[in-house]
Amino acid sequence: MPSIDSSSSPVLSREDVHVWFCRLARHAGQRAALAALLSLDERTRAARFAFDRDRHRFILSHGLLRAILARYAGREATQIQFATGAHGKPALSGQCCAAQGIQFSLSHSGAYAVVAVAAGLAVGVDVEVRRPDVDALKLAERFFAAGEAQQIIQAQGNAQQRLFYRSWTAKEAYLKGRGVGLSLGLDRFEILFDDGSPLAHVRMTDSGALDTNWQVQSLSLADDVSGALAVEGQAWQVRMCDSSTDLFR
Repeated sequence: MPSIDSSSSPVLSREDVHVWFCRLARHAGQRAALAALLSLDERTRAARFAFDRDRHRFILSHGLLRAILARYAGREATQIQFATGAHGKPALSGQCCAAQGIQFSLSHSGAYAVVAVAAGLAVGVDVEVRRPDVDALKLAERFFAAGEAQQIIQAQGNAQQRLFYRSWTAKEAYLKGRGVGLSLGLDRFEILFDDGSPLAHVRMTDSGALDTNWQVQSLSLADDVSGALAVEGQAWQVRMCDSSTDLFR
């Protein structure tokens, strides 16, 4: 397997969030090497998939996650260990990683994966391949806050679908960042995007109060993909990285 290129990505500062966009097909030739990085538990999970395509995507996304985290932790990818929070949010375990305060989030959809990495800032990331057969209006009315659903009702054509996925990924990223899962319903908060900006704030629907501890940003990825990043705090900046060009020699 090609070695990790330590010169291609700067050291993580306390204001940086690095977002790695992974086009999994570009790593198909590295699948065996990436599979060798996985833990026994991860290999067991991979083996449960009924279809080869899904199993291969799991192997690639989780192998790439380990390779990326190894870049920041200064450890071998096989030595990376994970712990799981009350609602399933994964975190790095071990004294070395804990001392560095490395936080991360992984999301994968179809042939894509996204990994967000920060130091000392909780993060959540979500990516979704946009499907033309999704009933955006029905889903928004069922799961979203009333104000968000109304915006989607007023949108037309492709704009309706794009608006739905922008809100959906932003909500998922926020829930993943907080580590609460769906214990906090999608209708319990709404995402407020600034006009013409990818940045958004979170407002709780019961109290109307903003969650000033978190900020959300839409991500510009591939043409058929929507993505979002949620970060704890306000003073941070995003650096986009591509796994196929920035990770390996």
